[in-house]
Amino acid sequence: MVDAGRSADGVDADGGIRDAGRAALFAFVAGAALWPPGAVYWEALAAIAGDAVALGAVAGLALVLGVMFARATGINARCVAAGGIVAYVAGMAAIELAMKPDGPAHFVLYGGILACLVAGAALGGVITTD
Repeated sequence: MVDAGRSADGVDADGGIRDAGRAALFAFVAGAALWPPGAVYWEALAAIAGDAVALGAVAGLALVLGVMFARATGINARCVAAGGIVAYVAGMAAIELAMKPDGPAHFVLYGGILACLVAGAALGGVITTD
């Protein structure tokens, strides 16, 4: 049964925009926490275990955060992707303006973090506890 004002997939326009806004805030904070610009604490792990292990740890944590966010809020992966894109653009603009990085590595790194957050949200949406 479809609720009044909701589409068949359970998302109304206002709710979808609100959910995407919440997801944007989540993605922005998660990206900054997982790989803080200018204060990359993962370098200590990379020095011990290697770059692949450090990047794998970040990707794994982003995946887990995406699952937890989707399960806790009920926000679907589409809204996480839409909000995440907004957060990505805002974050990349802020890094470009504030830090003037030498190369484009941050675009790829934060894009990968966003992809893991969205994949986690998709997993969180299909995992059942029945």
